[in-house]
Amino acid sequence: MLYFDRNKNFDLLSKAIIDKELKDLFQTEKSKKYAVILHNDRFNSVEYVTKVIKDVFNYSMSKSIWLMLKAHFTGKSTLWIGSQKKAEEKKNKMISYGPDPGMVHRGAQPLQVTVEQCE
Repeated sequence: MLYFDRNKNFDLLSKAIIDKELKDLFQTEKSKKYAVILHNDRFNSVEYVTKVIKDVFNYSMSKSIWLMLKAHFTGKSTLWIGSQKKAEEKKNKMISYGPDPGMVHRGAQPLQVTVEQCE
């Protein structure tokens, strides 16, 4: 059971933190969801892409390979769905890995990752 002392004064930062935590805690299913989408490219190796997916999302090797192959053969793959903030964080983390070091000489760029609102 939560107990709040009504007589206790909270500073504005504490109130903002509590508000954010409560909003995250009680987020409903009707809240907008966002997908992290990996787009296929011709330069980064399949091993590198699989490693980045595995590291960023903490997925198993088999799931990471499956998601990489889906992007490779269909053009794109949904890697994760959740809040917009978390989706942007995951996208940025993937991009921060940079291009495949072994393929830079062939024109490799950071992975092509976008965040899209789910319907």
